[in-house]
Amino acid sequence: MLVTELLKNNARLYPDQEALVAVETGAVVPFDEAAYRAARRCVTWSQFNGIANQVANYYRAKGLGPGSKVAILLMNCLEWLPLYFGILKAGAVAVPLNFRYTSADIVRNAAFVEAEALVFGTYSEPAVTAALPALTGVRSFIYLGEADRCPAYAQTWEACISRADETEPAQVPAPEQDAAIYFSSGTTGAPKAVVYTHRTLEGACLMEHGNHHQTHGDVFICIPPLYHVGAKLHWTGNLLMGAKGVLLMGFRVEPFFETMWREGVTIAFLLLPWVQDILFSLDSGTLDPGRYDLAAWRMLHMGAQPIPPSVVRRIQAAFPQLDCEVSYGLTEAGGPGCLNLSADRMDKLGSVGVPTSGWEARIVDPRGADVPAGEIGQLLLRSDHMMRCYYRDPDTTAAALEGGWLHTGDLARTDGDGFYYIVGRMKDIIISGGENIYPVQIEDFIRTHEAVEDVAVFGLCDCRLGEAVAAQIQLKPGSTCSEEEMREFCARLPRYQRPGRFFFGEVPRNPTGKIDKVALRKKYSPPHPFSSHAPAEKA
Repeated sequence: MLVTELLKNNARLYPDQEALVAVETGAVVPFDEAAYRAARRCVTWSQFNGIANQVANYYRAKGLGPGSKVAILLMNCLEWLPLYFGILKAGAVAVPLNFRYTSADIVRNAAFVEAEALVFGTYSEPAVTAALPALTGVRSFIYLGEADRCPAYAQTWEACISRADETEPAQVPAPEQDAAIYFSSGTTGAPKAVVYTHRTLEGACLMEHGNHHQTHGDVFICIPPLYHVGAKLHWTGNLLMGAKGVLLMGFRVEPFFETMWREGVTIAFLLLPWVQDILFSLDSGTLDPGRYDLAAWRMLHMGAQPIPPSVVRRIQAAFPQLDCEVSYGLTEAGGPGCLNLSADRMDKLGSVGVPTSGWEARIVDPRGADVPAGEIGQLLLRSDHMMRCYYRDPDTTAAALEGGWLHTGDLARTDGDGFYYIVGRMKDIIISGGENIYPVQIEDFIRTHEAVEDVAVFGLCDCRLGEAVAAQIQLKPGSTCSEEEMREFCARLPRYQRPGRFFFGEVPRNPTGKIDKVALRKKYSPPHPFSSHAPAEKA
């Protein structure tokens, strides 16, 4: 069933039950129930569907329908998902954009996808206003924020959407119709525009439920930015079951646990930096989990990048009631979870699991031949629910989907039991003195040092070796470690894997938690010699 039909069905089955709750982290005051309730916003399933219908009918009345692109430039908020579903119900194509975009970013991406409408918020208003003269193709601007701050060229959400007809649109989108365009996270270069059909979204919904087995009573907390596929598509398992979702705008440890407790959250998806924040708060004594009733919390799943086994073990020790799972996915693969390590296979910790139902996986050498278990090659994936294409880029599409398989650009291996292990990106592989070096293995080792909070390993150009191994190390607050001490610690690694240079400072990450190694290479060395193959971007 298409996701738009699931929403309509939930409105019929659970009209007065809460569908979405939105909580600002700054509004969470410990033990102050009145302040929390005053800041909390929510919609029922009936209200959610009604707003989506208003969005759909508004845009259809404006002549925007199948093929029309509607860009979303909003921070996470209660209206985000009803807006998204309304665009889908109109038969138009939703184009979520990073709310941090500069005016140049907005102009470039809006022009590239040929956007005809834009919904933006207070945070993005200065950039949109600066971009306005160049947004010649956009004929509808809706501002979601305080009415007295609405710029003259836009109309308010209340004036446009809140007054539109709530009647269910008569026309239902076709499964193969384009539904959304997502810009990949761009960890290896410029983001690419990935096209999803309604069938892609349906497949992601089924995949998420197949991995995490949500029930109607589950409550999912969503924290990552909704403009990226990972957060939203993890939530769709709850959509399938008519279960409540909680949007927490921003991550801080104390508000996270306050919200978990107050909303009875059962399932959380966290990025690695947030898990590390929780562990540091436990280590420093600033977090006392005993003050919160977390009896409902049954599952934590993590993804978006390799998750160090040491992190999972420490979380399980701190919260023994949790089932921990690790998901792997890509924007091009229709979101997260095409490989999944389930809670009952923690004996395979370090792996990203096995293919989800309906998915196939292979590991191949540069010639496209399958490699034996234990050998490293490129991970290929296949299902009926992958992206349709890269928008307006047939050559890159053909390369990424050659032979019907998605070429992920990730380097991986399998063990004798068929479990998959990610060892790095093709573009991140370090070739030093003829040896292939995979950064994830070194990063996992360095993270076991008690003073290390985060680490990124990357290659620096070297006239003798070709590339030299370098490490950017982020220490825990209050901890110290010299380069000499770190060099001595890394002496336990094989000689060819030992970093030759150490840098101390914050590890740069993008909004979805992935290490920005492009930024590190630009900062410390000349451009990295990229492969000629253009691999996919991870979700």
